[in-house]
Amino acid sequence: MSGEAREGVGLLPRLHVLVGDGIVGAEDWRERVRPVVEAGGPRLALHLRVQRTPTPRLVEVAEWLGEAAGSTGTLVLVNDRVDVALAAGAGGVHLREDSLPAGAVRAIVGPELCVGRSIHAAPQVAEVEGDDLDYLFMGSAYETPSHPGLSPAGPAAVAEAAAHSAVPVLAIGGVTPARMRELAPLGVYGVAVMSGVWGREHPARAVARYLQVLREEGIHDDFN
Repeated sequence: MSGEAREGVGLLPRLHVLVGDGIVGAEDWRERVRPVVEAGGPRLALHLRVQRTPTPRLVEVAEWLGEAAGSTGTLVLVNDRVDVALAAGAGGVHLREDSLPAGAVRAIVGPELCVGRSIHAAPQVAEVEGDDLDYLFMGSAYETPSHPGLSPAGPAAVAEAAAHSAVPVLAIGGVTPARMRELAPLGVYGVAVMSGVWGREHPARAVARYLQVLREEGIHDDFN
């Protein structure tokens, strides 16, 4: 699927990295995040996905990332917190399966911001059709530490979602560089990861590795 998006939004990166409470809440969060942003540049989208982080810190991080994105071209999205995304000048909002309706969010943020949503079963593609979304996360593709004990939807379900969706579908959940080679022929637009980056000794190198495999598997972006 093409990365061509609505006018005003621009191209959608193929690699999305989730940033959780453990990173945002650390005193050295800038030192941790900066190399990842620099490694990914415009080919990277960063999602601030937190549950316990106080709003002032979340806004601080989102504003800093927004400034960094001005030089790197990285897309910054805030999960669920439309107010924070607007206050910090983020590039978009990502919605959970049980979040606000996308139409209501679009009415608030306007056409310029990127809006995506998570789904967990292929039939949900039909349920969100026409919701004015820019992309979907589909998962879990594989077993993942963030959802212990839950059975994954599996690669076949991700492929089904990608085949029936009018917007790009990114696989999420347990996606490693090696597993990307299995996902590549299934029609996915890209991947979203968390522990695959932050669980590594050198997160920036992990980002570079994901991007390398995306290129090797023919999942190209359209950035210069």
